Amino acid sequence: MRGHSPNALASAPRSPLRPGVRVNAAVRAHPEPVDRSTPGTGSGLSAALGAAVERARTWAGDGLCALLLSGSHASGEAVWAEVDGRRVSLSDLDLYAVMRDEAACTAARARAAADRFLPGTAAAAGLAAPLEVAFVTFDGLARMPARPGTVDLVRSGRVIAGDTGLLARLPRWEPAAVSAEERRLLLENRAFDLLAALHTGGGALGALRSRHAVLKVALDAATARGLAHGELPAAAAERVARAREHGAPDGLPSWLAGAWSNAEPLWQEALLWRAGEVRGAAPGAAVSDADGHAASASTWRAAARVWAAAWWADPLERTAPSDPWERALRAASRGSLARRFRRSLAFRARTGATPGVWQRARFALAGTPALRIHGSAVVLLLAAAQSPREPRLPAGALHALHRLGVTRATSFDEAARETVAAWDGQLHDGQRTVAAR
Repeated sequence: MRGHSPNALASAPRSPLRPGVRVNAAVRAHPEPVDRSTPGTGSGLSAALGAAVERARTWAGDGLCALLLSGSHASGEAVWAEVDGRRVSLSDLDLYAVMRDEAACTAARARAAADRFLPGTAAAAGLAAPLEVAFVTFDGLARMPARPGTVDLVRSGRVIAGDTGLLARLPRWEPAAVSAEERRLLLENRAFDLLAALHTGGGALGALRSRHAVLKVALDAATARGLAHGELPAAAAERVARAREHGAPDGLPSWLAGAWSNAEPLWQEALLWRAGEVRGAAPGAAVSDADGHAASASTWRAAARVWAAAWWADPLERTAPSDPWERALRAASRGSLARRFRRSLAFRARTGATPGVWQRARFALAGTPALRIHGSAVVLLLAAAQSPREPRLPAGALHALHRLGVTRATSFDEAARETVAAWDGQLHDGQRTVAAR
């Protein structure tokens, strides 16, 4: 990997484009901002997302001070597709709504919860991915810890409404300050993207979303490798280049041998995907039941293995268990016992049904509700990384899942569905799984 040729991307195989489907179609007609170093205004945001932005402004109401664009749409690396003549973004639309005070934040969150931006409406507004809006005060945003999102916000963010000088007043978060906990949360959130890629719904759009999720996970495994060394280059290609230079992580178990080197084709395809160069289907049996733009089963497993390597190589403590299931359980139970019980008793689901108080108390020893859900996804991906073909749940994985109490399923597929549904409904706003129901 250290000797990787910069021309390898140009030689990656491509296959014919499926009629009616194009990736990054007409991107030059709707330019995204490309300046990644100086915060500025968001005049370059694609006009196709105007309806989604207006929805966010409506939720914010009169208390809005500024609306900040972050993520791939701010950095210029968002992925677009044209499906049957309709142009949609496969990348999340990440916004920070900076509000006048906490009362305005609370009111805005209530409006957003009552007016969910579900896939049918979102796709009509040019968005085939979640609309993520964080309602925060300026002081609350400024107090946030260093994490990949806040580093990127001050580096490439855009003010698309309100006070254009607000970004310049935020702290300059640095990659080296991103903690092990934040690196772990980045990877654990990507675990759900990978599991959700198994059930994105039918049709060309569902298949594109599946493939996009798998490639996003591969890129963020490279991102996590750089963060472990205090690095977060601005562009995806630079993050992959640094991951190649660092080489495979040390201390991986034998069942993860080759996982890092086998990520190279994934990274090549992911960078082409971001650049709009991929035009064909990955070979092999499709993960979803849609057309050939779905990620293949072998590609999905390669992403699970590189994810597992990144997760394994950056533990939260110096002496993590070597047994994968105990390692996952130890990570899920991080935090004091008092914190686990306090968070369990006070927990309320965002949009789904809140588990009963007895169930929450019963499993509190295993972790807070959020970390038990995260831990379940970790167990599933560690199991998938060990499976030579179709993912299966060995006895140790089933035991760990039962201790975490999020799913009682005994098949990998059903356990993945239930875990992703718990994550989306209990911890988020239900946008990610409604299309697959």
